[in-house]
Amino acid sequence: MSVSPDVHSFCLNKNHVSPTVDSVREEFRKYIENEAVLNVLTRVLKDLYEKETKPTDPLNFVITKIGALSFDGREIASLKDEIRDLRALIKDLQEENGYLKEKLEQQTQE
Repeated sequence: MSVSPDVHSFCLNKNHVSPTVDSVREEFRKYIENEAVLNVLTRVLKDLYEKETKPTDPLNFVITKIGALSFDGREIASLKDEIRDLRALIKDLQEENGYLKEKLEQQTQE
């Protein structure tokens, strides 16, 4: 059985990828480049590489570092302060709500 020359040359050229796949790959490459995804991943992997003592869970290290890159220290501190203040406000409002409910119940009983 003989193989046609086109099929034979296609099989020999293992790097052959259809033009549509190439264009999709190129579009995706541009997308992640424009959104700085490669820069972030490179920076995180570089940090992992340069760590003297390697973490036992490198995936968790990468995830944590990527999350940490999203916010700077001042933003995190500010958000923690806001959470603390809002929790205090919730506590105060719950106490006030309880007091007002008691007062309302006393007035309706009279």
